[in-house]
Amino acid sequence: MATFRGIACVACLVVSLGSAFAQEVSATEGIKAENAKTKKVEVVKTDEGVALKTKHFEFKPYGFFRNDFYYDSRTNFETANGLFYIIPKDEDFNEEGQDMNGESSTNFLSIATRIGVRVTGPEFLKAKTLGVVEGDFAGCGSSPTIVRLRQAHFDLQWQKLSLIMGQTWHPMFGDVVPNIQSLATGSPFQPFNRSPQIRLNWQMDAHNRLFTSAIWQFQYTTTGPNGGTTSYMTKGKMPEFYLGYDWKKDGWTLGLGADVMRLSMPETVKVQHAGEEIPVSAEDHIASCSFDAYVQYHSPSGKLQVKAKSIYGGNMSHLLLLSGFGLADNPKRGVYSWTNVKNSTSWVDVVYGRTWKFGLFLGYMKNLGTDEPLLNESSTYIFGFNNLDYVYRIAPMVCYDLKHWSFGVEYERTTAAYGKLNLKDGRVDDSHEISNNRVVAILMYYF
Repeated sequence: MATFRGIACVACLVVSLGSAFAQEVSATEGIKAENAKTKKVEVVKTDEGVALKTKHFEFKPYGFFRNDFYYDSRTNFETANGLFYIIPKDEDFNEEGQDMNGESSTNFLSIATRIGVRVTGPEFLKAKTLGVVEGDFAGCGSSPTIVRLRQAHFDLQWQKLSLIMGQTWHPMFGDVVPNIQSLATGSPFQPFNRSPQIRLNWQMDAHNRLFTSAIWQFQYTTTGPNGGTTSYMTKGKMPEFYLGYDWKKDGWTLGLGADVMRLSMPETVKVQHAGEEIPVSAEDHIASCSFDAYVQYHSPSGKLQVKAKSIYGGNMSHLLLLSGFGLADNPKRGVYSWTNVKNSTSWVDVVYGRTWKFGLFLGYMKNLGTDEPLLNESSTYIFGFNNLDYVYRIAPMVCYDLKHWSFGVEYERTTAAYGKLNLKDGRVDDSHEISNNRVVAILMYYF
């Protein structure tokens, strides 16, 4: 309920700002004249559109109306009423030998419509100030049509240092992101996460930047013994930490980063044995680390964009990557420790054009197993499924962009290899491929 009230408050703020903006734009000449006379509120034109300006603050509404149509050739693992598509589900045969996940489907939705407000204000501690609040209607979890908070943060910007506090994109999502039509933005190959954090950026010179973040979980949580919940982090009393570096020059961006996380775990875990649930004692924490490296090139003409990213690590379910952790089969004095299920994920994205854009996205994920044997399947917790060997995707797209309009069509063929979890090393054996064909068409109107 607290989370819902928080989201409701943010939604009210966004709606109130939007209402104020609309009232100012549509005011009569008399009201405009009165505002100009008192100098309380001024409607000004900027490069980004129209803004409201007071004596000390400037408000810039932004966002878009978005309509999505999609077709799937089979049932998938997905969220947001299917808009956030991840991977196809494995075969599930009934008594008559029919694959229950083999049925095709279509849908048309507008819940990805988005609204936000940027607020600039007076200097504080000799720093420029900026605030952002942003929401959409795509919901989260089992409530896909509620207003949700996307971003809510303020920035303090000095000459070489900047401080961001609040909810914004996870640093492993980063600035290098594929240009694709799907709302999932490359998931499960591209990390996807917005979280409350404290981030410090140091622009060392014109080309080199060092940045670090302390991150807490909120909407994107770790999958574990108690499901997906923030309690693993809050009870652990320690945020996730990220340290990154990037270099930019002549259209090139090169970067790398490292992430560490220590989560609290329940000291008693129920595992399946001979058809019954048996409680076992477990260590009270699990630690994990992950790494990312990325490259991006923009041609001088702006027509060609080439991007790539690679991620390696374990227990990255909060990033919507297909990894996790499990109980290791190594009891010491009757207590089992935890071991990370690691994977490697990479993608490449190439886009050419300005008004007409043509692109191709390629992604690949491989399960790399564990350092120690797993106790059993029921105590192995992975975002997605614990019997995935590898996943790959091929996604060409075409997009037509105007100043305030965008129309795009994308075809995604995603193949997931399902098999049997090998408890000895956490890998998957005897896999078979399952593919889904998805066609996405979007129409967006920006403001």
